[in-house]
Amino acid sequence: MTHRSSQIASRLLPFCLLMSCQEEPTTPTAPQASLSGAAAAVTDNTVASVKVIPDSQLVFVGDQFQIVAQAKNKSGQVLDRIPVWSVANTSVFTAVTPAGATMTFKALKAGTTTAKATVDGKSRFSKAVVRAVAGAKVVITPETAIVEAGATVQFVAKGLTKTGETAGVNVVWTAETGAISSSGVLTAGGIPGTFRVIARSGFGAADTTLVTIGAAPDPVAAVTLVPASISLAAGDTVRFDAYGRTAGGDSVDVTVTYTATGGTIAGRLYTAGSVPGSYNVIAMSAAGIGDTSDVSISTAPIARVTLQPDIAASRPGEPTQFVASVMNSVGESVLDPVTYETTCGTMGGAGVFTAPQAGSGSCLVIASAGDKADTTEVILLADTPGQGVPFGVYDFWTTSTKPKTSGVAAYTASHDYIPPNETVGHIAAARSRGVRVMLAMTGGDHSLYKTNGVFDMAKWKAAMDKYNTAAIRDAIAAGVADGTILGNSVMDEPQQHGISSDPNKTWGPSGTMTKVRVDSMCGYVESIFSTLPVGVGHDYLEFESAKSYFVCQFVMSQYAVRKGNFIAWRDGGLAQAARDGIAMLFSMNLLDGGTQDKSGPWDCAGTGGIGTRSPNCRVTPSQLRDWGKAFGQGGCAVLSWRYDTAFMAKPENQAAISDVAITLAGVPRTPCTGTRPAE
Repeated sequence: MTHRSSQIASRLLPFCLLMSCQEEPTTPTAPQASLSGAAAAVTDNTVASVKVIPDSQLVFVGDQFQIVAQAKNKSGQVLDRIPVWSVANTSVFTAVTPAGATMTFKALKAGTTTAKATVDGKSRFSKAVVRAVAGAKVVITPETAIVEAGATVQFVAKGLTKTGETAGVNVVWTAETGAISSSGVLTAGGIPGTFRVIARSGFGAADTTLVTIGAAPDPVAAVTLVPASISLAAGDTVRFDAYGRTAGGDSVDVTVTYTATGGTIAGRLYTAGSVPGSYNVIAMSAAGIGDTSDVSISTAPIARVTLQPDIAASRPGEPTQFVASVMNSVGESVLDPVTYETTCGTMGGAGVFTAPQAGSGSCLVIASAGDKADTTEVILLADTPGQGVPFGVYDFWTTSTKPKTSGVAAYTASHDYIPPNETVGHIAAARSRGVRVMLAMTGGDHSLYKTNGVFDMAKWKAAMDKYNTAAIRDAIAAGVADGTILGNSVMDEPQQHGISSDPNKTWGPSGTMTKVRVDSMCGYVESIFSTLPVGVGHDYLEFESAKSYFVCQFVMSQYAVRKGNFIAWRDGGLAQAARDGIAMLFSMNLLDGGTQDKSGPWDCAGTGGIGTRSPNCRVTPSQLRDWGKAFGQGGCAVLSWRYDTAFMAKPENQAAISDVAITLAGVPRTPCTGTRPAE
């Protein structure tokens, strides 16, 4: 056996720059041409470049070596082209095979030269350095090997020049045991002992390595799988191991294939499935000898409980629907019973929390299943004079004295049409529930106030006069005095005109309604209710924005995404209100104010859901949250159009509404009366 010192290894390092110090095959062969181009049809047969593999190599005099040329188009596809080969100095090496994509050359004498491959005028060079065989060596790796009878081992032969450079070398392999292939793969024989494997080069240098063959192990008579039995919860993971035993009782390694029921097994790791029951893991050798373990799977434990909404606010005595979901350890939703409890108020078994009739601060609502629980803090909204911007919704009331039963606990204001005969009771009910009321005494269908499709002031005044009773005047005066009533809107969207497709929205031809005329309507209401703030509902930009109101005390403007940046829109409204000395009340269009869907089918994907008419979409919880908090800064109130059962039932929307209500509860309240000096 050839002995090699660390000095030889150190002499290999400089040549790494040329050859990357990668192990080479025993008989040097160039890599096969890439077939990547064959994976797709070649549509461009114009040669853009030529590649040679390898671009440099080191060989010995007398050895043969190969170079591959690849012609490629501009897309990198390999083209089926035969290059023209030329050698710069044929005395150093020369071609020994006919021209082809793969060429075999023979090294003739020490020196350095190049082979050039040319296709359609494009060429590339491959350099070959030929070293003399004098002092050259052959080195086999590994130096020694220990195998069992019949096993295989790969040997690799390298050439070393007398200066320690690594070179390609052609060798002939021989072995004293078993059989060895031309590429150096030995299949060990069946006789135990130590044998030689020899690699001999064409120039005479050789190296020898030793192979020790152990006695073939006794055949496996039985397979044992551990653990023999185990109990797992769904989703649990456990490792199984198998070993063999000979007929004499000795433990030996054994190769087995694992299979399993009731779960999955990868390598040796078994993961229990989600269905409880009795199952098996089986280990089987190639000889058909195996063992089975029993696996008992129980229900996956509860991993978490999630309580929604995760943010909540409530007025005194109002209900909030909570929903708890239970997930097990494998991520499945389970129907384990949930127990609800609260630290104040009352809690129904179906998750309905009712806030206490009196008190402040907060309550905790807790949902529990097994040993897991989740908690939501409910902020109790106090009805404090001068504190808190009212936050409400259109269509808040089911009747004049009964609010909707779901999703309105966090709202502290409303905007509904209430007929004259129910107005007194409505104000009393709002006061008792801590709700601030924006009246719409002349609300309802537009047709009630039109003659021949045009707004009729006489009809409007007649409707207004029905509220002119002593009882209503007293109730409104008291409601304004204690803050229950925010004001009264005389009309909605006076800018609407000439809309033939929707007659109910128009007030008549262009010019029918003006700010002067609306001012006169506000003055008429003030003549009946001297303390009642009176205003109108329209976007501040869409109705004679260059003109001012001189009687009306507030404008209700409603926002949607299509109106631009909500902060800029808000600030523009506040600036116009300051110019005119009036108050601004902002509204959010919940059902049609989200990002519009103008591409493809009207499905409002990625929004809060489909709106009431194409291409409108509902707002997302984050939009509701951001707008509401922003509009409460400067507005005398924030309203929302409009109540919708499906929208309000979503916990994420309820959480956003509560978040806004909690924020606005801490903002100082300003009346909807503006800043014009009293006359």
